[in-house]
Amino acid sequence: GNADVLLADLAVEGMPESVPFWMSRSQYAVWAHTRLIVDVVEGRGSGFSLEAPEGVRFLIRSRLVSG
Repeated sequence: GNADVLLADLAVEGMPESVPFWMSRSQYAVWAHTRLIVDVVEGRGSGFSLEAPEGVRFLIRSRLVSG
């Protein structure tokens, strides 16, 4: 909905289709000047829909983007 921003469609190894990656608009306002690197790694996460049934979690790293 209007409360979220679609950041990217992620290509995840072993998944037949890309996985949309959404962020709330308020979070996006804070992270807009960073480069986010999203990986999927084995392990338990905090409950995203991809994590629970598959035994994997998102690992997100960030780097400030200079103007």
